[in-house]
Amino acid sequence: MITLFVALYSLFSLRTAVRTSDIKELHVKTVKRGENVTMECSMSKVTNKNNLAWYRQSFGKVPQYFVRYYSSNSGYKFAEGFKDSRFSMTVNDQKFDLNIIGAREDDGGEYFCGEVEGIIIKFTSGTRLQFEGSNEGSKSSDGEGSSCPDQMHVLVWLSIFRVGVLAFMLLIFPIILIVFKLRSN
Repeated sequence: MITLFVALYSLFSLRTAVRTSDIKELHVKTVKRGENVTMECSMSKVTNKNNLAWYRQSFGKVPQYFVRYYSSNSGYKFAEGFKDSRFSMTVNDQKFDLNIIGAREDDGGEYFCGEVEGIIIKFTSGTRLQFEGSNEGSKSSDGEGSSCPDQMHVLVWLSIFRVGVLAFMLLIFPIILIVFKLRSN
């Protein structure tokens, strides 16, 4: 019975994992191949710097967790697949900036810095990284191209899917346990 209560409580207390943010539009950085680039993440509106993270969305792909702040010696930890010496962070009381040394075409995309509060992500800044002479991702955000609200919709749908899977698991698992207990009696 306790399991059922916990499952129902969890189901009704779940919220969408992305909420709207203060980002009105993306900063755009246009660089040449091989240049160094820094994408800024101001911590002025952040309530807990231990919850900061960067996400990258390559053009035409879903967002990926990139790097997260940790209270360790380095102050951050890159996700698998992004542990490359070209990537580094500038971390202090005011900044959680992402640095790329020798930018490559596959670094292009949209980068979002945000604060993770439980299952909620509040994005505080966003940067589109594009390359000179490249048409990919260069469409205007007020035209047919990807705008920040479009990207947020993708994140919202991914979050809803995740919550749905979690809710399904929280409901089905207790039901299976109850059925097995009833059959064993």
